[in-house]
Amino acid sequence: METRLDKEGFEKLYDNLPFPNRIIAKNPNSGGGIALIWKNEVLLDVINFTANHVLAKVVEEDGFEWFLTGFYGWPEANQRDKSWKLLAHLKTHVDGPWLCIGDFNAFLHASEKQSKRPAQAAQVDAFREALELCQLEDLGYRGYPFTWSNKRPGEANTKIRLDRAVASMEWREKYQLSTVTHLYSHASDHLPIVLQTQSYHRQRQKRERLFKFEESWLMWEGCEEVVSEAWHATGNNEVGLVSVREKIKHYGSDLLAWGSSKVDPNEGDIKILQKQLEILTEAETTEETKAEYLEVSKRLDDLLLKQEIYWAQRSRIPWLKYGDKNTKYFHSKASQRRRRNHINGIQNGEGLWVEDMEDIVKILKGEEWTESSSGCAGKNVWNALWKLNIPNKIKVFGWRACQEILPTRSNLAKRRIIHDNVCLNCTRFPESTIHALWDCGVAVDVWAGVR
Repeated sequence: METRLDKEGFEKLYDNLPFPNRIIAKNPNSGGGIALIWKNEVLLDVINFTANHVLAKVVEEDGFEWFLTGFYGWPEANQRDKSWKLLAHLKTHVDGPWLCIGDFNAFLHASEKQSKRPAQAAQVDAFREALELCQLEDLGYRGYPFTWSNKRPGEANTKIRLDRAVASMEWREKYQLSTVTHLYSHASDHLPIVLQTQSYHRQRQKRERLFKFEESWLMWEGCEEVVSEAWHATGNNEVGLVSVREKIKHYGSDLLAWGSSKVDPNEGDIKILQKQLEILTEAETTEETKAEYLEVSKRLDDLLLKQEIYWAQRSRIPWLKYGDKNTKYFHSKASQRRRRNHINGIQNGEGLWVEDMEDIVKILKGEEWTESSSGCAGKNVWNALWKLNIPNKIKVFGWRACQEILPTRSNLAKRRIIHDNVCLNCTRFPESTIHALWDCGVAVDVWAGVR
């Protein structure tokens, strides 16, 4: 956290907090400083610190290790370059997943600043380049879009998103469902931000496994034979599409049973083959070692290609072709899509937030709506809506608006498709459905014109 207190002042005010471990570094020439506090049960080892950063190594209960940086960027524009040099220097001390959180005193997009004075493109580009150099990516946020305000009235007011959390791809892979929330505070010109780390745990449900054809199966010997035998083994007593349906059903079951163990190439097998190649490279070259080298290389290329196809199919990147061994990129895109597709919670018909998976399934199937709104005003509203003599697309739009599922910037930001949820028309408030259709100045002008 950013603090204006020195060690003695911090301990005097916050000594009763349940965080016995602390690092407080204050710049003697200014009011700014930084503090890191943590509980005894957190395995954290401080590597180094200054008045502008604290770098530490964290070890989780499962043994996972990652690096944490609390960051405070130089507030003066003419010294902002020091922030990015410090960030680049810290990267040389990091060997693993990395999270950096704090007040960077900079912003990444013009929409992250609300002011009469326009954003300086050079400063924005410098921050972006610094994050790209360190391979860090913004984690997004929930809540009010700006974290700092100069508290001045009228046109003199300036609001900027200065505080954020950024992380490397390895850290994001581990904590795929993590969220950053902007809280509210009346006692500071900065809003506090809270990072909640959460890994992705697939919730296992008893359900029939759906058949999906794996493109990598085509590279295995026997695939064509399995398909041919399954296709001719059933459906011969039926005619037309009924016969085709039975054949596809039987063929899918047989192919899934045959190929379930041939989907994702074992990472361990790949590493073993890579190690064998290292040993053969360093060994004396003979006819035997040369032949073995070629054989191992062929097997390794085969596994790498299967792995690449596996992740490419899951990433849904149709404009990339095979051949560049860019498995890490495909894996990142597949995990990003899985994050977007995961449902943390949903609002039921009574406006209550539900997070239990069974209740979520009920709502999605429509069971909850039937149970809670049968005979109520809500059902009458929908019946009246569908009976209106208007195009169906308008009916559907009205229904989606009432359900708060239109692709507004607020909804897109919640799904991390975009970074911020500010309305692009007024550039002042989050673009919710109500704002887009009623409250935004543009919407007000449109409705005024209709009257």
